[in-house]
Amino acid sequence: MSLMGVSTLELCHLIEQAFLPDRCVVSCTDNEHLTIQLGQGECLSDCLTVTGVKVHSLTTCHELAALVAQVREEQRLGRSQIPMGPQALV
Repeated sequence: MSLMGVSTLELCHLIEQAFLPDRCVVSCTDNEHLTIQLGQGECLSDCLTVTGVKVHSLTTCHELAALVAQVREEQRLGRSQIPMGPQALV
């Protein structure tokens, strides 16, 4: 179960808000994995794309904050695509 009482849509919105003022779009097509697109400013061209984030791995605010910190670090390092696998933080 994801964050207690938080729907997948609300979870996507929380993550998008966490990256303001940068442009962030979070989608979840299978109700199990998130895809995060994070661009600089208002633009999604040359954005960082993180795929495969398990919704059910985000059960606490600390895990959500750790995800945001990890994605910000990947953005700072200039990466463009990050698949989240079993060894990943979340």
